[in-house]
Amino acid sequence: MEFHAEHPVLQARHDLLRLLLRDRPVLVAIMPRLLALSLAFQDGEQPDGVDRTIVTSQAEALAVLDRRPGPWLLVVGEHLADGAGLDLIRAVRGAGAPHRCLLLLTHNHRVLVRSALAAGADAVVLDDSIGRTGALVFAVDQVLRGRTFVDPALGSAEAPPGPAGAVEELTDRELEVLQLVSRGCSNREIAEQLQIAPTTARDHVQEILRRLRVRTRAAAAVEGWRQGYCW
Repeated sequence: MEFHAEHPVLQARHDLLRLLLRDRPVLVAIMPRLLALSLAFQDGEQPDGVDRTIVTSQAEALAVLDRRPGPWLLVVGEHLADGAGLDLIRAVRGAGAPHRCLLLLTHNHRVLVRSALAAGADAVVLDDSIGRTGALVFAVDQVLRGRTFVDPALGSAEAPPGPAGAVEELTDRELEVLQLVSRGCSNREIAEQLQIAPTTARDHVQEILRRLRVRTRAAAAVEGWRQGYCW
């Protein structure tokens, strides 16, 4: 996406975005394919003492936040060079810092939206909306007002397709467990990360297998990816 004068609507959105962020430090953690979006946040003369930083990984983002506490507006892509953008938001929320977090989703999937909000995202925007709608500008405006925003385009997201006859959805806790299962974690490792008993982790895994109608952890991970529960 490029911002040129011959596209007056895009230019107007760009100008409004710059106005909204004139006094706000912005940290963009995003992969190069959305570099134009990053440049939209960085373009133009930067106000004195106001940071505009672009990184491509969680590790880089956390290093910046460690050096300069902020508070920042974080604009995070769904996929980073070293993992999921949601992991960065979880880490930021876990540190208790007063940053505001906006997540850009590549996939229009209601499970992802629910997980993003549960992880602490203040706004969720579909990256396909950038250049087509003013969702990004609206999201920034609402986030800076202390509100939550979900891109209206995400309202059309359909439920993940399941096996024939499957009607049960995974709970938020089961989604967390399935994410860890998909990464190869044992029940004990899941228990440690989620601060629950190993027997509770085991019970969650068994319930996930039942709900997904599979018999093994590997099959659960594959089915989770297929249905959009893992990313």
